[in-house]
Amino acid sequence: MKKFSYLFFDLDHTLWDYDTNAKTVLTNLYHHFELGSVIRHGPERFLETYFKTNDGLWHDYNQGRITKEVIRNDRFEMVMTNCDASGYDRGLEMSDYFLGNCPRQKVVMPDAIMALDYLSKKYRMSIITNGFDDVQEVKMKASGLDKYFEHVITSETIGVKKPNPEIFEHALEKVGVPKEDALMIGDNPKTDIWGAQNAGITPLLYNPTGRIKSECELEIKHLRELMTLL
Repeated sequence: MKKFSYLFFDLDHTLWDYDTNAKTVLTNLYHHFELGSVIRHGPERFLETYFKTNDGLWHDYNQGRITKEVIRNDRFEMVMTNCDASGYDRGLEMSDYFLGNCPRQKVVMPDAIMALDYLSKKYRMSIITNGFDDVQEVKMKASGLDKYFEHVITSETIGVKKPNPEIFEHALEKVGVPKEDALMIGDNPKTDIWGAQNAGITPLLYNPTGRIKSECELEIKHLRELMTLL
């Protein structure tokens, strides 16, 4: 593998374990709001519906079809409707509960700390994320990830989202590194991999389940593999 001087990482699903952290808070939310009285199929159906709905909303957000406000204000109303509880009117309260608690969860992806301890001794590193400024900052601090990175570069601040090459070009300019010397590590084949490629940055796909289909030349299943590759 060629030598790099700078590493960019995605945050959610790559370093910060969104699924585990969200499941913890959603389970607590289910009981806090006594949703068992309005959802017939139990907490499993609620969690399944949340993740399916949320994935669809984030796909639309990344495509520029909806705004941040739609995710924050309408997400739980949509979840409840999809759980056959459309008359439930506490969606905004549920959103506030979720946003107040989920970013404070501390679980990171397996081997993340071990890999970052190793890499931080050899490389300068920053985060490039489509997540929102206030939420990502809380996640970084709560999980202890903040100490490893020089910058958290968000689409909200830059005004464009991955895979738009402008966010990657801005990141390169901010850290003062030519594109040939940078590596982008992420889990999303479009926003992270395709986006980095279009900006002239070498991408590396983190594919822990092995289910993602991608033509990316560099791919890992475990973050600890970075310790031997880099």
